[in-house]
Amino acid sequence: MKINQLELVHFRNYKNCTVQFHPFINIFIGKNAQGKTNLLESLYILSLSKSFKTNIIDELIYFQEDFAKVTGQIETNHRNMDLEIIFSSFGKKAKINHKEVKKSSDYVGYLNVVLFIPEDLMLIKGSPKLRRKLIDMEISKISPIYMYNLNKYYKLLKERNKYLKILHDKHSQADEYLEVLSEQMAEIQVDLIKKRIEFVDLLNEIASSMYDYISLHEEMLKIEYKSHYKKIDYQTIFNKYERNYQRDIQYSQTGDGLHKDDMLMFLNDKDAVTFASQGQQRSIVLAIKIGLLELIKKEIGEYPILLLDDVLSELDDTRKTKLLNLIQNKVQTFLTSTSIDGIHHQVIDKAKKIYIENGQVKGD
Repeated sequence: MKINQLELVHFRNYKNCTVQFHPFINIFIGKNAQGKTNLLESLYILSLSKSFKTNIIDELIYFQEDFAKVTGQIETNHRNMDLEIIFSSFGKKAKINHKEVKKSSDYVGYLNVVLFIPEDLMLIKGSPKLRRKLIDMEISKISPIYMYNLNKYYKLLKERNKYLKILHDKHSQADEYLEVLSEQMAEIQVDLIKKRIEFVDLLNEIASSMYDYISLHEEMLKIEYKSHYKKIDYQTIFNKYERNYQRDIQYSQTGDGLHKDDMLMFLNDKDAVTFASQGQQRSIVLAIKIGLLELIKKEIGEYPILLLDDVLSELDDTRKTKLLNLIQNKVQTFLTSTSIDGIHHQVIDKAKKIYIENGQVKGD
């Protein structure tokens, strides 16, 4: 999977921009606030039709313009395709080969990317929400039905919480409608949680091997999925909702479900959240991100694209070398950096250097 060309019109600080890419390593180089991350963001948008930086459309549109357009020529499974995302005051349009796509689930999956940003280091010690988001986003890339069902689950959750508030305010007990919502949520969760467990088990298998390499075989990483349910079947899930009707009404919140689950990480059988050093945290996140590349390849038959935003500056020399060794000649990679001075590796030497200055792109 590769992006051969990117075209930006009125996107962020780019008035008009067209750039061709190297099939493997591309480095966006420039001072801060020149537009390096904006280019990376546009590639992410081509993949998921949304930004990793903002949910506000106006922030994506060049000053005093009416729209922003991101277009990419991609090559996937030896097939060439055009992807396009347009943002305006009317919302967002997604196109595949110049034909508009109505649903995100019909768009996502044609271009897969794995993003690694400095904030990902919070994946270890941050809230469970960050880890759930990682799981859901990565599964959605390879399973449109998972994305569809997950959206349906969160709509049901929102409706159930809204109704719990009504029951609470009226000092009412559980009724037939609350039971119907609980039944629907229990039913849809079975496949979603099983898919999450399957995904995390596979990620554990691959990422633990990557961590073994990064840590020079000195430490062992283990990743597990933690569910709120001892058994993943409809009756078990529904029974738990039923037992907790009064509690949920009291707090006007659904206290059980996959929106409360977590992904646990252990180093040598010790909880990484509590015991991992900063260096070990970096190694875990690096192993997970490289593991995702291999996992996606295993699922779809080709590597996704790797996006690295100012990550090399966050890694020590050993981890930089390990990362570059793992991706060379395999994965099309885009990385941002204020400077590549002092990084000695053949991957960097052979890379296409793209210099960015105030929304203007220059070649080597």
